[in-house]
Amino acid sequence: MSYLIYCTTALIIFLSLFYVYAKYKLSYWSRHGVKTPPTNLLFGNFKDCLTLKKPPGEVMREIYNSADPDDPYIGFYIFHKPMLLLRDHDLIKQVMITDFEIFPNRRFGSRNQKDSIGLDSILSIKQPRWRYLRGKLTPFLTGQKLKNMLPLMEECGKPMLRFIENLSTNESGQNNCEMKDFSSRYVNDVIASIAFGISTNSFDEKENAFWKNGMKIFKGIKRAIMFIIIFFIPEWCPLIEPFIKEPAKYFREIFWDSMNTREKMGYKREDLMDSMLTLKNGEQNPIYKFEGDNLVAQLSSLYIAGFEAASNVIAFALYHLARHPEHQATLYDEIQTHLTGKELTVNLINKMSFLDCVIFESLRLHPPLPVIDRISIKDYELPGTGLIIEKDSSVYVSVNATNQDPKYFLNPHDFIPSRTEIEDKKFYESLVFGIGPRSCIGQRLALLMIKVSLIKILSNYALYYETDKKITLNGNDAIHVFTYAADGLYVQFKKRYNARE
Repeated sequence: MSYLIYCTTALIIFLSLFYVYAKYKLSYWSRHGVKTPPTNLLFGNFKDCLTLKKPPGEVMREIYNSADPDDPYIGFYIFHKPMLLLRDHDLIKQVMITDFEIFPNRRFGSRNQKDSIGLDSILSIKQPRWRYLRGKLTPFLTGQKLKNMLPLMEECGKPMLRFIENLSTNESGQNNCEMKDFSSRYVNDVIASIAFGISTNSFDEKENAFWKNGMKIFKGIKRAIMFIIIFFIPEWCPLIEPFIKEPAKYFREIFWDSMNTREKMGYKREDLMDSMLTLKNGEQNPIYKFEGDNLVAQLSSLYIAGFEAASNVIAFALYHLARHPEHQATLYDEIQTHLTGKELTVNLINKMSFLDCVIFESLRLHPPLPVIDRISIKDYELPGTGLIIEKDSSVYVSVNATNQDPKYFLNPHDFIPSRTEIEDKKFYESLVFGIGPRSCIGQRLALLMIKVSLIKILSNYALYYETDKKITLNGNDAIHVFTYAADGLYVQFKKRYNARE
């Protein structure tokens, strides 16, 4: 009996101490005069995410919407760690652009950066190594480089069109196809070609090993948990590093096989593998040497970032065009006007203004990565507020909530490509790529492959959507840091008999 009393007393003391500790830690923002939503004693404001009930992007949206419409920011907690969510556009620009030198690093990724391929690439590398690496990689993604890679993207469109042509139909002659799976195969082939220098056909079940290994990075509940940890609890990364490294073996082998063959044969393909060969054989700087896994990391990070982003946009754009035949007709007419009887070029693609509108409206509604984060490297007073952001504090932007705020958009959840009420259009367009100097280095490349795919498909097929079922974003069976439609995005294709070849 005395043992039971002892254990009960110890438990009561422990719980009491934990309660006092948690209440104090969760009073950080109130002590600094910052509003917060109601908090959980253990999970802070991330309970639904950490218990896998809601995706982090949706949790961040709810935190954003819990503030008053004119609040410039709102505080929140991941466990007991205080974070700040920026809501005011001017403050977002101030932190992400003007005062970038104070907020140069992402919270994303491990602090020890031991894993070159997974956590020490352009995606998560810290200053000053980031600036050096960015400067080395940027010249390989110029306009001229993209023009050289355009034929490779077009070539990848051929098996995509053959796949549509051979889709099986039901008794009514309909050929429903899930767009995320479909678009991921095309994007996979493009990245395999322009980055790893190999030809793949992800639409052929006998030849899609590259696609299947790529899917292992993203799919499954284990991978979803890993991404949540990497993005939101990076101090836990050492616990999952063995699992992070797991998919790297296949891509490492593909990279070096292609690199060694390229080097022995001495031929050029005008792709990113050529660029890696240039870096490998160039002068090295101790701050970041282009050798071993440091080389593999650059193309692997391009795959990780580009695969989800580009395939997401293609899938949602096709879905919305199928739902809105009037916008589909406008885009088809634009394609015909600019390309009939002409060879596809980057210059002609860039003249298609409505194509841009379709893509950026899809990005506004469904940003592939709906959260941006930065960490302060020293104490910083947020201009015009008197609030001190302490060193090593994290600030976030909810991209989906910001870009769908009814304060700035009429009918913010509707797909309206030709919106006219947007005052600062460039802000919204750049936000989805991570605004500021640390924005996505491959955004022009991603946009080009997205445009090529839409042009190829719309030139040859009309899109249809036969059901009124509302899509569910990131449902319980699709928890992830990236944006997913839980039940899929199904579209039907119908051959255009006056299709542009």
